Amino acid sequence: MRLVIPTIERIVLLGGGELLAALVRWCQSEDMPISVITSPRHTKELIDGNQTLLEFLEKNSVEHLVTSDISSEEASSFLSDLSQAFCLSLGAAWIFRENTIENIFQNRLFNLHGTRLPQNRGGGGFSWQILMGNRLGFCQLHLVDLGVDTGDLVRTEEFLYPPHCRLPKDYEDLYYKKNLNFLLDFIAEIRKSSVVIDTVKQSELFSTYWPRLNTSINGWIDWNESIFSVEKFVCAFGDPYEGAMTFFNNEKVFIKDVMIDFSDPNFHTFQTGIVFRKGPSWISVCANGGTLIIQKMLDEYGTNLINTVKLGDRLITPISYLESRTTRVTYSPLS
Repeated sequence: MRLVIPTIERIVLLGGGELLAALVRWCQSEDMPISVITSPRHTKELIDGNQTLLEFLEKNSVEHLVTSDISSEEASSFLSDLSQAFCLSLGAAWIFRENTIENIFQNRLFNLHGTRLPQNRGGGGFSWQILMGNRLGFCQLHLVDLGVDTGDLVRTEEFLYPPHCRLPKDYEDLYYKKNLNFLLDFIAEIRKSSVVIDTVKQSELFSTYWPRLNTSINGWIDWNESIFSVEKFVCAFGDPYEGAMTFFNNEKVFIKDVMIDFSDPNFHTFQTGIVFRKGPSWISVCANGGTLIIQKMLDEYGTNLINTVKLGDRLITPISYLESRTTRVTYSPLS
């Protein structure tokens, strides 16, 4: 499809997150008119770790609207004339209807997607990428249509997540830098003059979809899995999330900062979860295929319990929790 983007004179951001805040700051530094429309759920997100998105918008005098329905008359009135606006969704919480896409956004509503399309549609952040061992990073701009991440691709850049990237925060930090530069380059291009782009239709033959995740529901460790699976699982729910969960002395604990070690012989599956050695600031735990070294085992208050562990203690996740971890999580504009 041939897409004509007129010279833009205004930017409209939909959704939330640190990237949205960075684009707001850039627009204000460039005297580019900027407005934000967001959902009640996004308003509670922390920006810079010390203020909510709503506080950020109000503090910086950003024209904004909080709504649970992007198709409402209120939203349409707020958005007004979008003929020369670049409208970008950054994790927007709404389902966009056909009349909204066509009549309000004039079929020029863009979405930023941080993984390869048509593979890896959906949510779940970078946890799915860590679980699957994906090292390819993407900056992908596509049009919004009636599907989930199914619209025509507009612009794509590829990069690598280096070996030191192990946790979602590591992925997020690099994603933030790469995608901010990607978006600023694109905005600079369409700000100068009208642009014609031949979009690329996504092939359904190669499409995959992954649902959203929630650490408190999906983050339970199955000690029967291979040590490689357990290590990836713990990393996938690491910072900035609470940590993968299990039980220690009948108390729910959060496991972080782990590594695999093969200094000791393989263990029987009946030994998995047993603490068999203690170091000055770590414990060695039997796993299926090797040793899992754990440096952080936190209680619900964030206290590291490593020094309270005794040799022979066992980490265990009851079957009922393992069954519940497969529960599908859904989010709405409200929560």
